[in-house]
Amino acid sequence: MTRFLAIAIVAWLLPAAAWAATWTVNITGPIDLGDVVAAANGDTVFRVSSATGSVTVVSGAGRRLSNGSARVQVNVSCRPGRGVDDACLTTNVPIRIGLIGALTGRARAFTAFNVTMGTATLISGPTGTVPHDFMLAPVGNNSAKTFFVGGDFPVAGDDSGLPSGAGDNAFYVYALDANGLTLAGDADKGEVMVYRSLAVTSTANLNFGRIQIPSSGSSTISLNAGTGVRTISGNAVGYATPAPTRGAFTISGEGGQQVSLTIPSTIQLTGPGTLSVNVTDNAQNTPRLSGGPGAAGTYSFNVGGSFQITPTTPTGAYSGILTVSVDYN
Repeated sequence: MTRFLAIAIVAWLLPAAAWAATWTVNITGPIDLGDVVAAANGDTVFRVSSATGSVTVVSGAGRRLSNGSARVQVNVSCRPGRGVDDACLTTNVPIRIGLIGALTGRARAFTAFNVTMGTATLISGPTGTVPHDFMLAPVGNNSAKTFFVGGDFPVAGDDSGLPSGAGDNAFYVYALDANGLTLAGDADKGEVMVYRSLAVTSTANLNFGRIQIPSSGSSTISLNAGTGVRTISGNAVGYATPAPTRGAFTISGEGGQQVSLTIPSTIQLTGPGTLSVNVTDNAQNTPRLSGGPGAAGTYSFNVGGSFQITPTTPTGAYSGILTVSVDYN
């Protein structure tokens, strides 16, 4: 008798695994103010334009030394889910920009943000300053849409007691779902290099003293900027009192920094007549403030000069203004 063994083979066919769409947010670099000079007192608010990247001062007495764009670009992309999910093509994307993390140096937290669309399409907003909210149109499958971010970036003044030098704050950019939950996000910094405010102070006036005009010919009155010694050519006479003094100035600012110094070559003294003074100085070509970055520094120098008088020079008191200017290199 022949026997047969029958085996049943069963297979279950399942649908392919499915997953939802995935969004990605990427910030391409910090909002970088570069080098700025702080105000002596109070904060300075620097506004970074998201449209151009330019930086302007909204309030305060500080100023920016750097040039170039300070805005950042944000890329938002979407990878479609598997199956029937078409969220990348149909879902509007809420975006929120806000504050995150700690502060260092003179950097204060952003007080406002502003945005300009690149390839992204804005369909509502923006609203609010911090956080800053707006809505993008769907970004599409496997593609990135862009927008630019700027903001109001305050920098503390010298009276804050905070250290100068490098400082930073931080911000985030989130893509949200319809319930306000985070789908994706990225964070980056606002960066700044802060120099203390520059000041130049006169510590002694340039004073040629009391001089008797010559009885004949011309005389040249000179005051040496390096030594403070007065010399007189011709037969004019210089008196001991009041004592002649060379002018003295002190620059104060960020330690270790080079500065450019502008001293006029001539000044006019007025009184009963006019005297033209050729100005001399003992300042270096590229002065450098004492100390190092993060601390206060100073540099001092002196000025002297010379002028001519004749028997017909009107007698009396003469005075004028010597204006010195300084800036960071």
